[in-house]
Amino acid sequence: MNMSAMNNTTSLPEIFTSSNFTSNGSLFCNPLDRTHSGALIIIYIIVFVGGSVGAVIMTWKIKTDRKSITSTAVINLILVHALFLLTVPFRISYYTLGEWKFGEIFCKLVSAMIHTHMYLCFVFYVTIIIMRMISFFQEKKMMLFHQPWHSSAASLLIWSLVLLAVFPLFLSYIDNSDKDGKKCFEFSVTAVSSYTKTMNYFAVIIVLATFAILLAIQVGILVQLRIRYQDNLNNQQEFGAQKKTLLFILVMICFVPYLGFRLFYMKQIVIQPCSLSLNITNEIFLALTAMSCFDVLIFLMAAF
Repeated sequence: MNMSAMNNTTSLPEIFTSSNFTSNGSLFCNPLDRTHSGALIIIYIIVFVGGSVGAVIMTWKIKTDRKSITSTAVINLILVHALFLLTVPFRISYYTLGEWKFGEIFCKLVSAMIHTHMYLCFVFYVTIIIMRMISFFQEKKMMLFHQPWHSSAASLLIWSLVLLAVFPLFLSYIDNSDKDGKKCFEFSVTAVSSYTKTMNYFAVIIVLATFAILLAIQVGILVQLRIRYQDNLNNQQEFGAQKKTLLFILVMICFVPYLGFRLFYMKQIVIQPCSLSLNITNEIFLALTAMSCFDVLIFLMAAF
């Protein structure tokens, strides 16, 4: 090894010892080691088992009403959880074997699906929370669509907007061409265009700001009820319903670590493209977003 190569190696702390460059200059990092892959395997197994059981229970428990906005949102949540959970075994297989066996296109689809799951869940959570808040302020028991077909149209619109926003973005910068399709979930550093950064920043700001606003409003509602009912507070059904709405908001906390870290990650990944700490933190926080599949525990406590 010549002196310049040694200098390049020693000047990059926390970088994998072996990286690859494609013909167009894109840099690809080695996969995570066994210890960190093991942590991801455990998280995804818990998500798959718990989420599958929850989806089955929720499908059995829910009372469908095509005109109810909240009921429609919950049905869509069950569907998005189910579609995401179908991709989880492929993630477990990859982290277990250390090799992707299902083709480049499917790798990109699975890569995009976890982000699609997060953003679709966020939209439907927000819908449920806002409907419950409107019901509180307008003193209505349930918010309804005017016609049953409106629920299908609204669901189709939401799915289309999220899919069109997420999938093209990931199909453009997840690239395995230099690995003969054997590696997956790797980030092409040179593909971090200004458009990609802008879309990431926009999504992060929207989600985190919405979460903070909804949390503040809900805390305000609880304080208002506390003042109104004072000592008789715990006996009020209205207060119990609003505590359940607060729990809906808190479910979204599992998105916060990943999205908050994303702002830092997008800046640092260009400087330290194969930083072990950056990539491990990003992958674990991303895996934790899948814990939203356990929202069934909240739904079983809430009355729709």
